[in-house]
Amino acid sequence: MSELDLGLKVGVRALLWSMGQSTRLNVELRADPKPKSGSYGLQRSSGAESFTDLDVLGVSLSQSYRLTTTIADCKSGRRDKPTARMFWARGVADLFGADQVMLVREHDVNDATRQLSSRLGITVLPSSDLLRMQQLYRSDASEVLDVLFDRKLVAESQAAFNSLDRRLDGLTEYRQFDYWVYQEHRNPVQLVAHLKEAARHLDYRNPIHLALVLDCAWLYLFSLIKATAHIRGAFLSDPDRGLQEYIFGGAVNLREKQETAELLKKVAPPGTGELDHLPPYYSNLRELVTRLLRRPSEIQTALRYIEAASGLMAAKRRITLSHAFKEEFNPVAAKLAADVCGFLVASAELDSGFRSEARAYLLSEPVGGQSTGSDELTISPANHEDTAAETEGPEDMLPERK
Repeated sequence: MSELDLGLKVGVRALLWSMGQSTRLNVELRADPKPKSGSYGLQRSSGAESFTDLDVLGVSLSQSYRLTTTIADCKSGRRDKPTARMFWARGVADLFGADQVMLVREHDVNDATRQLSSRLGITVLPSSDLLRMQQLYRSDASEVLDVLFDRKLVAESQAAFNSLDRRLDGLTEYRQFDYWVYQEHRNPVQLVAHLKEAARHLDYRNPIHLALVLDCAWLYLFSLIKATAHIRGAFLSDPDRGLQEYIFGGAVNLREKQETAELLKKVAPPGTGELDHLPPYYSNLRELVTRLLRRPSEIQTALRYIEAASGLMAAKRRITLSHAFKEEFNPVAAKLAADVCGFLVASAELDSGFRSEARAYLLSEPVGGQSTGSDELTISPANHEDTAAETEGPEDMLPERK
């Protein structure tokens, strides 16, 4: 992350939060690396070519299930040519499918740039206008959430994520890059697969690992928003069929998977375990999606709660969300966020301590059975037994290799 632009990025994040959005910084969009010849056939080469990155991404879901995304391009230097950058930003918005675009600059911009604003549908915000915009929206974020809006704290959190154990590279690469270029319907399965592969290297006693798992929960909920929108659009009377069609990329692909599973059952030797086209955690996924369908008004808040909890964990702040949001705390939204975390812990076979810690932050539950009597969390080893059964899934349930 460029330290020069970080102040503008957290400023835009604060603005989008005051608008009710949930945010991410530095979303990189890149190409899939071309295969290279090796002794064992084609392999993916290292070093994927980057398309570009989104300095700030804002996400908002209305109660009518309209998902709106906002992207911001932030630059603090004087060498930047904002007029030319306007056309670049318009192209990036089209690539990503963003609904709103912001061009944020530390210094003032020329008249040509301002005149292009309405033509290209881009909001131009020099730092002075960004400040005025922030004043129009009164932020409800309490002081304890400065972990999201303080430049120094955000820089420290980002640095901690970038210095994780290299054995977690598969998960961090997927989280940072591949998630954003995969076909959307693949992520509900791929994210679980990547987490499961990294499970033995994740330790719930490490606050950065906790923050990483919570950040993956944010991504997962974002994916499930798209899945529930698909179901809500045509399959409310049969959500099971709608979900299956979504995760397999349509009715034709689903039928092919079903037929393949039936053929495998016929040729499988005696004693072979259950063969199914669905992942082993599908019934839990269906239940989770059903809960989200029943609570459309709380999903946006659940996204924000997961973002806040991940930020608090990364900053090693032992503070519950009920304390952070005070009288505006929504326990139903917090429960939905905890349900997403619990699903990932069970499905990816993570240590149950991750579930206990997440519920402590989100729902103020005592960790390890010890009541704290306050909003400050007390650490003690968790001992829950909610691990998922070990079941082998189809080959394409494995994380895709680079």
